[in-house]
Amino acid sequence: MKKKIILFLPLALILTVCALLFVGLQQDPKKIASALIDKPVPEFFQADLQNPDQIVSNKNLPKTAHLINIWGSWCYYCKQEHGLLLELAKQGVQIVGLNYRDKRQNALEYLQHWGNPFLFNIDDSRGKLAMQLGVDGAPETYVVDKYGVIRYRQSGALDRKIIENVLLPELEKLK
Repeated sequence: MKKKIILFLPLALILTVCALLFVGLQQDPKKIASALIDKPVPEFFQADLQNPDQIVSNKNLPKTAHLINIWGSWCYYCKQEHGLLLELAKQGVQIVGLNYRDKRQNALEYLQHWGNPFLFNIDDSRGKLAMQLGVDGAPETYVVDKYGVIRYRQSGALDRKIIENVLLPELEKLK
């Protein structure tokens, strides 16, 4: 009897691993859970990208539902979604930029060339605030309510489908 159990143990282990992998593959990789969902944006005091002598903090965040978008001039996918961010800003969506691990001059040139959809940009060249937010990479977008609480996290580039089916409904719920 012990020999039969020993023979089937590796098979049971392999089947368990396969089942876990199968379940993991069913998950949407862009819908990454965040430990900060339903928690306030971490406290920060960092330079404003356009006005480095000015410090911005949580107190500067809009008092209405808004987006925080993590971006970098070096980020290919950030360039892909940038036009959509400009459209959202024209529609009245308030967006705060978090310029992630970038050289200030490169970021300023990028905004000058492509346009600036952001109310203001947090200079996070060292990645300090991004680390507190749990950023995996750029781009990422957070939906934040009027109290400064994170309600949704989108990892990866935005597209029209995500904006129309996820972000805008999330923002609408928070009005």
